[in-house]
Amino acid sequence: MRRSRKPIVIASRRSRLARIQAESVGAALARLHPHVEVRYEWIESEGDRFAEGSLADHGGKGLFTRAIEQALLKGDADIAVHSLKDLPAKDTAGLTIAATPVRADVRDVLIAREEAATLHDLQPGAVVGTSSPRRAAQLRRLRGDLRVALIRGNVDTRLTKVLDPQGAHSYDATLLAYAGLQRLGLHDKTHAALPLDDMLPASCQGALGIQCRSSDHVTLTRCLPLNHPSSATAAHAERQVIAGLGAECHSPIAVYAQPIEPEAADKPRQGDTVFRLRVRVLSPDGAVCLESDAQTPTKLLRKLIKQTIADLKQRGAADLLHPGPGAIPDRVTA
Repeated sequence: MRRSRKPIVIASRRSRLARIQAESVGAALARLHPHVEVRYEWIESEGDRFAEGSLADHGGKGLFTRAIEQALLKGDADIAVHSLKDLPAKDTAGLTIAATPVRADVRDVLIAREEAATLHDLQPGAVVGTSSPRRAAQLRRLRGDLRVALIRGNVDTRLTKVLDPQGAHSYDATLLAYAGLQRLGLHDKTHAALPLDDMLPASCQGALGIQCRSSDHVTLTRCLPLNHPSSATAAHAERQVIAGLGAECHSPIAVYAQPIEPEAADKPRQGDTVFRLRVRVLSPDGAVCLESDAQTPTKLLRKLIKQTIADLKQRGAADLLHPGPGAIPDRVTA
């Protein structure tokens, strides 16, 4: 069969991190398909225009992806590269995730004005900036004495707000994704990675999603070699949990499907990857925390996901994820 020479147009946000991620995918595609030109379409998302305030007030995480998805649907681009945690858990009609490359480190990193390796090293009453209900709830669960305040902006902006010696020092610390810092070359900032027992990650944290039109078989075929099976399986499992619980971007929920080497798992099956599925659903103040932690071979992962969703619902997860009037807000500003 004659290979298509149609150029590959990659759409992505304009931010520095988004460009680095898109260009890494473009470089991989160029190596796989040296006869094909790779082009880029840089798009300003709705979310990038809201420098302050909570995303929940403006429509949630979809603000970072809608404009890019529209470029795909209109045919202005062939591929979109997303931080997969930014994509809503339910696929947009007509689009599919063609590949998930190998996942980066899923942990969160503590960035503190006064050196601190763990959350327990922060001074009582320290102000920790975050716009994530997941991080805020887990912070309050571990350290009820900390003051949680809303912080917005890209990685560089948030680093400046905490670390700039000439700044107003409104924040003593913040939390950032290890993967983003690595991709930006900020390896010197990753020494204070938080243990997963303290800060479980967001669904798909550290994973990239390469998205294209479901009907574009040429692009699907081109992207397939970039897919990392265990990373894709983990991301899909986490998205199923989020969708099954009806969670949203402003929900205090953490999910991590971790592939485990068979010899490290209980009663491993020969040649089968085992996944450890951890879910943590919290009240916004961190006072209530529903947890699930179980392991299963890959072929039984779908069954475990269904069981986990049913169990968490039976234990009251819906009330935590969709609190009624009078509930503690998810973005208390100290």
